Amino acid sequence: MNINVTIDEITLTTVVAEASEYGPGSTIGDLVAAQIVQRLTSDRDWYERTREVAEIKREVIREAVRPAIEQAVAEPIQKTSVYGDPIGEPVTLREVIVDEARKLVNKSTDQYSRSGQTVLQKLVADEVKEAFSAEIRDAVQQARASVADEIGKQVASAVAAAMKGR
Repeated sequence: MNINVTIDEITLTTVVAEASEYGPGSTIGDLVAAQIVQRLTSDRDWYERTREVAEIKREVIREAVRPAIEQAVAEPIQKTSVYGDPIGEPVTLREVIVDEARKLVNKSTDQYSRSGQTVLQKLVADEVKEAFSAEIRDAVQQARASVADEIGKQVASAVAAAMKGR
């Protein structure tokens, strides 16, 4: 008894399971895609890959948005009142940003403060304080280490002298 099976051309669109009341039909392409997804998602590096994909996506978005941002910064805009009425001449967003930065630098740190420090003066003072504190901390640690070494040497020589005296 001979059984002959003839298979015509098989492609990714070849249907291997017909649609029924229990679910949609499947093609070889569907099954291949499911296997690829299964292998990729079961890998331990899946989370690393998703982070890489997210970073690539963010970079592509940045590149696409960059020209629009540059155009918005360079083109003049019209300042308006809270009611939408024009105020003054049109200015670029770059000029607005510089003006706001200048205001912040010259602004008092606190309206209740009697020190009269500007934001810039306070930032500089805080940075100097932090750098000075770090230097003092390092100097104190070095002094402690040298004192501990010296005490260790003196104790060792006192013990050695006491042992000789026995």
